Amino acid sequence: MIIVLGLLLIKCPKCGSEFKGEKPVKIWGKAGARTGLFDCPSCGARFKAPIEEKVEIKEEVSIKNMVSKLKEVRGEFIQTLKNLREKIKTLETERANLLLEIEELKKMAESKVNALESEISMLREEVKSLRELLGCTDTEKE
Repeated sequence: MIIVLGLLLIKCPKCGSEFKGEKPVKIWGKAGARTGLFDCPSCGARFKAPIEEKVEIKEEVSIKNMVSKLKEVRGEFIQTLKNLREKIKTLETERANLLLEIEELKKMAESKVNALESEISMLREEVKSLRELLGCTDTEKE
């Protein structure tokens, strides 16, 4: 919908000439009760006058227009659906890659833990054998 200012004949309060109020200098007020500030083309006086507004529907509503709009919207939805499917597929692939990477990291961590445990075990054995060689008893450990 488009609001069109009324082409009322406006009468200048100073000189009495009438003109079409097509272009007010300023407009204020709410819809249905607007006021405009006009300049008289004859005498140049500036004055306020009410403005009539008409609501016109520029676009004719027809089944053909609605069908074409529905086809446009359908096409846009189909394109959006395709884009979303591509994004979902990309995210699923990324998720699978991340899960594989997590599993690899877990395996690496487990192997490092096992290596450290075996190293600690070896060090404890060395400490035990050194104590035996030096003749230390359990009470002298600390």
